[in-house]
Parts: sequence; structure tokens; C-alpha cells
Amino acid sequence: MLSVMRKNAKSWIIKILFGIIVIVFVFFYGFSDVRQGSKNKIVASVGDRKITVGEYMTAYKNMIEFYRAVYKNQFTEEMMQKMGLRQKVLEDLIDREVLLQEAEKLNIQATPEEIRAAIIKTQAFQQNGVFNQRLYERVLSAYGMAAVDYEKDKKKQIILEKMEAVVKNGVKISEKELRDLHLMQNDEVTIAYACFDPQKAEENPAVSEEEIEQYYEKQKEDFRVPDKVKVKYITFRPEDFEQRVTVTAEEIEEYYQTDMEQFFEPRKIKAKHILLKVDKKASPQQEEAVRKKAESLFARLQKGADFSALAKEHSEDAASAENGGDLGYFKKGDMVKPFEEAALSLKPGETGQPVRTQYGYHIIRVDDIREARTRPLEEVTAIIEKELRREKALQQVRKEAKRAFNRLFKSRDIEDYARKIDIKLSETDFFAYGQAPEDAAGKEVFSREAFALDAGELAPAFAVGENYVLMKLVDKRQAHIPAADQVRDAVIRAIRKGKRAQLAKRLAEKALAGLESGSRAWEDLEKDYAVVLKEATFKRMGTYISGLGAAGELKEAAFLLDEQKPLASRVFETDKGTVLVKLKKKQSPDEDGFAKARENLAVNTVRTKQQEAFSLYLQKLKSKTEIWVDSKLLPAA
Repeated sequence: MLSVMRKNAKSWIIKILFGIIVIVFVFFYGFSDVRQGSKNKIVASVGDRKITVGEYMTAYKNMIEFYRAVYKNQFTEEMMQKMGLRQKVLEDLIDREVLLQEAEKLNIQATPEEIRAAIIKTQAFQQNGVFNQRLYERVLSAYGMAAVDYEKDKKKQIILEKMEAVVKNGVKISEKELRDLHLMQNDEVTIAYACFDPQKAEENPAVSEEEIEQYYEKQKEDFRVPDKVKVKYITFRPEDFEQRVTVTAEEIEEYYQTDMEQFFEPRKIKAKHILLKVDKKASPQQEEAVRKKAESLFARLQKGADFSALAKEHSEDAASAENGGDLGYFKKGDMVKPFEEAALSLKPGETGQPVRTQYGYHIIRVDDIREARTRPLEEVTAIIEKELRREKALQQVRKEAKRAFNRLFKSRDIEDYARKIDIKLSETDFFAYGQAPEDAAGKEVFSREAFALDAGELAPAFAVGENYVLMKLVDKRQAHIPAADQVRDAVIRAIRKGKRAQLAKRLAEKALAGLESGSRAWEDLEKDYAVVLKEATFKRMGTYISGLGAAGELKEAAFLLDEQKPLASRVFETDKGTVLVKLKKKQSPDEDGFAKARENLAVNTVRTKQQEAFSLYLQKLKSKTEIWVDSKLLPAA
């Protein structure tokens, strides 16, 4: 069943699984293969309601399978751990039970009519936009659900939606809040600044032996060498297994029939155009001149002029003009609406009258139309086979890696195993945490597994992206602080860096004093201190300033400057050096800008506040509810 779920979020099977499995199957219903002896144990309680191991395991395993089906080869054990699925599933079960109990107290219910209406509106149960009873029964049967159970769980879903609506509908936002937020997002300032770069302050400041000794004693922790490990490992890659797996014609047929929408191609038009641009600030007379030129070109085309030749000579769409105005094939929604409507009204070989869009005037010629179709099975067989082969290879990689670990559990002889199966055995140099050869930014699973081992120990097979790794720790070096003579050069570099920064700051403060006293003009800084005078424009949000990096204090101070006091009265430390700041211009959003942004701003702000309000409401309910969890019964993540 996993092979039927694809990346295309618009396909009907995705809608089924989102609508049924996530909301209903995962949390309320489903089969479980947990043994009878353990599945009735209590993993959590919410008030008087008990959540059993069986219920939890059903939701947990179905959630894992759901993500594995949706993300396919992108969903790894590493990803599962980062998502915290073990705890997430339990928290979801608890949250739902808390809300259902509160709904019962508030007498919030779902009527049979509401349940039926919700089912009828579910697209997964519709054919040609109409509810189909046979399809409804067939879909539920495919997932082992009885209609009575699904409808009972649909009732709970509706109640939860009503509970959420009760809270969210009470959220309001004032006009002042909107205006303040709009100001925060759009208030803009331009500053002139002079950056005193420490690297240019003095090339090599003198450093005494006493300074070296004092710095080392005070900052020796800065030179600590972290724990390091050395490992040997085998990497199991899906591509090595793709030719070993078998994909049957029946599997290809099932894939195609289940997710045929993936291969649907909408109606497409092949067209050329000639674009005559109209500047946004053009006067009526200027626009009229462009329109008349477009009419003149259209008249020439009607008399038999070559479209491609005119496009090359006159079109102002540089990308298509050199190809005779050819735009290739496009579908509905790819182009701006006036262009699209004009093109869709033409037949192959026809040229339409000039049409106005936001870009100017277009003359459009349609060369070909490809009607909508679903690509036949024989045309996509190779695509499906490749996808299924990849999917099966991923499953095989996981099995082979875990089988290898079981074989080596006692002997730990990874070297002998690699020789016997003729697979590459890699060996690292000593590396610190996060610097392993297989680590990536924010994905340090290789290091995490390596640093959890003792010398000679074998780690259980684990995922690194799509690959699986079997690893043995060769050696481990403990963290230590090197002797002073071993880090002497680094100490000297650190001292010099600090001295240069102090000197740059003193120079900046001296320059500021001259500016404040009037003895030096801003323009003189470039000549007197060999600094480059620059400008930067930024908004209030965030702390980053282009050219300076993180500079939160500078940003805050810049918005307090005005025409009467344009010069900041202090210097600012930034990533690039010590900075002097002078106001150039302030620009606040005008009323027209607020009016245009107001609707979207209100919608997004209310949505955010609703989510915050509902989260707060749920937390308050949970704080008043007796909740108990037996974490020992939760599976390993």
C-alpha cells in the first residue's frame, strides 16, 4: 500500500490519506499487531480516560508509515528522530482527548446531518464532483475500515473542529495593532556609516611574553581541543541495490491505476507573441502611441507579413524575440490573465488583435494546441518502474544494513565482513563532533552515533540521508587543553586581534569627538582615517544590516535619529568593525500603502493570533486536567 502514495499533493490518493489516515486512522482508528499481552497496558491517562499501548502503537506506526509513504526515500530514521515522532504522537493523542472531554462539558456535538455533509464533501469519495457511495465503501475497505467506525471517528473530528472554531472566532485585532505592525514591517531608514576595520588598524601590534602568559591563563578554555574519534564504516547505498530488486508488471499497473492523476497533462497552447512595452509611468499620449504601433503591426500580419520576422525586429521581450517570439507550450495559469484569455480564444494558425496586459501590448499567434490527456501506461512504464525500483532498493538497503549488524553483533569484525561481501570499508581520521565526513549542516547523525560508542564497539545500522551506515569505533581521544607552547601562535593572533579592535574603536571615538565638536566634517573621515564612507537602507524587523552583519543596537539607535540630531552619539561594534552612524533619510509607509496591505496583513495577523490563542487555550485545559504518562512504555524513536 505504501507504493500508492506519491509526492503530488494534488492527487486524490494524497487527499484520501490526509483526510482519512492523519485525522482519523492515525488518531482514532486502525488495526494493530501489538501482542494482546501488552497492548492493553496504559501508556497515558487523561482524566478518567486511558490511552493504551495498543492505541498508541497503532497511531505511532501508522504515522511513521504515513510519512514514509509521503516522503518516500527522503523519510529516514534520522528525520524521524529529529521530528520527535515518538513524543509527538502521544502529545497529539493527549491533546485530542483533552479537547474532546472539554467539548463534552460544553455540550458541543456533531449531528448526523453534519457528519453526512462532511463525508459527501470529501473529494476522495467523489466522482466528477459528485459523492459516490460505491467509491466511499471501496476506499474505506482498502484501509480496513467499516463505515460505522469511520463515521463515528468523523464525528470526533467535527467536534474538534468546532472546539477550535469556538476559540479562534473570538480572536479580534484592532486597527491600531494593524497600523503598528505595518509600521514595524515597512518603516525604513537610510544611514551613512563609516566602518573602522580592525584588520586595517595596525598590521602586527607588539605582543610581550607577559601578555602571552596572562592571556593563556585567562583564556585557556578557548584553546580546548574537543573529544575526537576515529571510526571504520561501511555505507549501504540504494543505487547498489536497484538492479537486484524485481518490479513486476502487476506492481506497475497498480501504481498507474492508483495514482493516474500524476500522469495527467492539462491542455497546452504553443504560441508566439510580439510585446510592445508600456512604461508604468507612461502618459496617456505615450500609451496611445504604443497601441497604435501594435495595431499597425497587427495590420501587417493580416496582410501576410511573417510573424517571426516582425517579432525579431519589434518585440521587446528579449527572451523570446530572438526566437521569433516563440513562447513554447504553456497551460492555463502560466500566463497573466488577459494574455491567457486572448490565447485560449484562438485556434491554431490564428493571430489575435493586440491585447493589453500589465507589461504592455501583445500580439499573439497560436501555432498548436495539445488537448488535455492522461499519458497511457505504456508511455510511463519506464518512469514508474524506475520509481518502484528506487523505492524497493531503499527498503532493501535498510534490511541489508540491519542484517549486517546482526551478523557482526558478536564478532564486531567489520573488516572481515567487508572483505567477504566485497564492499568498501572506509576509515576516518580523528574528527570532532559535527566534523565527520558524512555530517552535513544541521545533520550530525554520523557524529552522534560515533561519539556514543566505546573503542571496538559497533553501532546499530543507522540512516544518513538515503544511505545506511554500519560503523565501528577504532579509537577515541579525550578533550584536553594544550600546553601554552603548543598554542603560542594562536594566542599571539588572538591578542593582536583584540589590540587591533581596541585601536579601531579608539580611532572611531576620536573621529566621533571631532564630528560632534564641529572640527571635522563627515566627508573628511575618508581622507583623515582611510575609511570608506558607505550607506545602508534597512527596515526595523530583524537585526541584520547588509554590509555590517548582525547589528541590533545600531538598528535600534538609527530609528531614534532625526533631522535635528542626525549623528549617533556613540560608536557601535559590528561584525565588520567599529561604526559611526549618521542619518540620511527616514521613510514611513503612507496611507495608500497601508490601505493596499491592510487586507492581507489582517488575514495573516488574525491567523497567527488565532493559532496562538488556540495553543494557549489548549495549554490551559491541559494544566487543569490530570495527565499521566508512562514514558517507559514508549517505543524508541
